[in-house]
Formats: sequence, structure tokens, C-alpha cells
Amino acid sequence: MVLSFTGLPSSKRLLLFFLQCSLCHRTMVSKLWCQEIGRRWKQAGRQEPPHARLLSEPKCQPYVAIWYLYYRWIIFLVWASFVVCSIFEFGSYKKLWQHEKWPIYLTNWDAVLGFTQALIGGILVSKRWQLQKISGFDPSNLKLEFTERVYWFLYVVTTNMAIGVTMCYWLAVYNPEIHQVDPLNIMMHVCNSVLMLVDLFVTSISFRLRNFWWCLSIVFFYVIFSVIYYVAGGLDKYGYHYIYKVLDWKKPVRTLLICIGGFTFVTVLHCVICMLANIRDRIYRKIAKRFNKPAQTNMTDNKQLPEKLEVV
Repeated sequence: MVLSFTGLPSSKRLLLFFLQCSLCHRTMVSKLWCQEIGRRWKQAGRQEPPHARLLSEPKCQPYVAIWYLYYRWIIFLVWASFVVCSIFEFGSYKKLWQHEKWPIYLTNWDAVLGFTQALIGGILVSKRWQLQKISGFDPSNLKLEFTERVYWFLYVVTTNMAIGVTMCYWLAVYNPEIHQVDPLNIMMHVCNSVLMLVDLFVTSISFRLRNFWWCLSIVFFYVIFSVIYYVAGGLDKYGYHYIYKVLDWKKPVRTLLICIGGFTFVTVLHCVICMLANIRDRIYRKIAKRFNKPAQTNMTDNKQLPEKLEVV
């Protein structure tokens, strides 16, 4: 951008000169910021996935202790209880007995995801527990196979979904006229988030900003499902022609805007969870440094991971 100063008083020339300098400075800063963001994004794209051992060991220990084995299967049992109670409406003050409607709700999708990831996590930890009993076992040789990758994907998605479901339910869905604050409701819309937040600070599973689309893909599929369900004439368990009132496709423009806002919310939420995971890593590093213990890391750089203790 070039400004002409000819024919203007000296004061105006000076003012326009400073304006041009300011605009050039802002343009240069914006360009540098864009270049820096692009560089970091490419660097994140080249980042290798976490080591397989991090998916089967706690953050506080470099091996699988018996308490962690029990812990992982307790987590599975809790998620299993969520699924069973939601299907048969155990803990509900006002049972509707419409089990055929169970699969249409996003809350129950989250329960299925949580159940699946907890089951795979329990299996991986049990396998690791057995391998540790073998003389000469080196966990650094564990490979990130298909099962481990699926578990990583499901764990990240479940963490995002659980917190997102809780926040969206109480802020946008809950209606005291038709919804009961009963044990089942608390279990499905509060305990799910608490469970995943606690588990986040126990496990070593890493969260990457670049993987924000994982949860977005599930939410996108659910939006498509809600459209198909509406077109097919589906009703919710209260007899309304929508699954959630905020997803009422009789008002397509409003609902589409809500969906766009939901996608943005999921992306921001993923960034917040990545920040929490980073805080978790910093806390454990400080604790390890204080007690002169080797700290685990979720970063896959060229540094060798600490040797593991053999458990018999």
C-alpha cells in the first residue's frame, strides 16, 4: 500500500507517513504470525505418534503395577454400568420404557464409546501385565499396532465427547419440565465427565492439537444421523419430531447455525483438553524432578524413554 503525499500540508504529510509505516508494520507482523503458525502446524504434522508403551501404563509409574491393572478394569465396569443403567433406566424416577429410542441420543453414543475404549484399555493393560512377567521383556519394543491406534482414537474422542455432552446437556438441552435430576441423569451427564477428567490425570495417553478432527468427525456423523432420522419421521422418547430441541430441523437455518457453533465448541474444547494434558505432564515432570525420578514424556523425540522395572 503506497500513499501519495504531494500537494498536502506538511502536518498531513507527516500523519500519512506515520499511517503508512503503521500499516506496513501491521502487515509485516501479520505475515510473520501466519508464517509461524504455518511452521508450527507443519511441525505438528511431522510429529510421530506416541510410543505404544504410553497407552498401557500410568503416568506416575514406568510400569504396570497391580493397582493400575485393577484400576483399568474398574473403569471398564463403571462404563459398563453406565450402558446397562441407561438401557434399562435403572436410577430413573420416571421410566418411559422406550428402549428402541436408546441409540438415537448422543449421550448414549458417548457411553458406547466409553465402554469400548475402556474394554480395549483393560485388554492392553492386561496384556502388558502378562508380558512384564517374561524375563528380559523390554517395553520399548512394543509397537503401535492397529488396536493401540484405535484405543488412542477412542480415548481422545471419549474424553472430548464426555465433557462436551455434559456441558451441552445442562446448558442447551436440560428442561426441568420434562427432565428429572435423578441418579441416572447425574450418572450420564455428570459422572461421565468426572470419570474421564480423573482418568486423564492418571493415564499417559497424549493429546495432540492436530487431532481435533477426530471428535469433529463423530459429531458430524451424529448431525447427519439426526437429519436422516428427521426426514424418516423419527420421534424422540417424548413424542416430539426431533431428537433434541436444539436439533429441530423444522428450522433448518437456526439448526444449521447451532451445528456450526457446536463444531466450533468441540474444536475449542479439544484445545482446552490438550492444555489440561500439558498441565498434567508438567505436574508429573516437576514431581519427578523433585524426587529425582525419571519423568515420562508423551513427546516422541529422539530421547530414549526410561528403562522399565520388571514386575514378577
